[in-house]
Amino acid sequence: MTEPQGSEPRGLTFIGFGEAAKAMVAGLREAHPALPIHLYDIGFAGAGGEGLCAQAAALQAQVHDSLGAAVAGSDIVLSTVVANAAVAVAEGAAAHLKPGQFYIDLNSAAPATKQRVAAVLETSGCDVLDGAILSPVPKHRHKVPILLCGAQVAEATAKLAALGFNVENGGETLGAASATKMLRSIMIKGVEALFLECVAAASHFGATERVLVSLQPSLPGLDWPERACYLTSRTALHGARRAAEMSEASAMLRDIGMEPMMAEAAARRISWGAEQGLDAGLVDGSFPTVEAMERAFAGKDRSTG
Repeated sequence: MTEPQGSEPRGLTFIGFGEAAKAMVAGLREAHPALPIHLYDIGFAGAGGEGLCAQAAALQAQVHDSLGAAVAGSDIVLSTVVANAAVAVAEGAAAHLKPGQFYIDLNSAAPATKQRVAAVLETSGCDVLDGAILSPVPKHRHKVPILLCGAQVAEATAKLAALGFNVENGGETLGAASATKMLRSIMIKGVEALFLECVAAASHFGATERVLVSLQPSLPGLDWPERACYLTSRTALHGARRAAEMSEASAMLRDIGMEPMMAEAAARRISWGAEQGLDAGLVDGSFPTVEAMERAFAGKDRSTG
């Protein structure tokens, strides 16, 4: 559900130009040809910077060589980096932000991380929001479901809705959105880790198809072969990032006094999967068949180090 629409902002800044930001910018540019979009990514100055800058130019987004310049001209700043960089990025932006700006942290990070981001930005006077992306971004682009929480959530939700974002007002408690995201991840990425372990072992015996089909009567509402192919392909494409997210989920559980037995195990298994070179078996970003998935796993190192 979205809030009533507000006025369109004068500009939007993305800190980080990875998969999520690229997809959102593409959707925004199509819907709002004249909207000023500013970008900052440390990769612009790196080895692959020329290609990244070309992608930005194709979307008519302005690339900046400094974080300060990138955030100066926007009403809304979206942090889309990685969880372990969220606080450092906020520290870099703090001196350049001012009252009246919204800083929305969309990183898959623990609630305590979002609260540290808010503490770092407190002296700037900007309004800090905790955002959680609740579905894969490439499929939805800027219309991906986002849960937003923070003191100025009503106004921020209205501004994003004016741009066509699919944003839900989750209340004024900073960290509640990221907690929802982390708890979802314990389930979704926990299942992902189970598929990785099952398929890795089943491939040793050439039994993957038989095992997955045999599970169908147990939970008939789930297409087990399709889910196995999809979730293992997510590890193949983004395993390091997804493992890091499970480490954040583990940190959240520790913060509330719960031992993260399953979350830590999932992080280890997904991290293992990220190191196996499984992406060589993908076709258009996924495993086309169970047989192709099994071939990708065959002969891989089954230890976790």
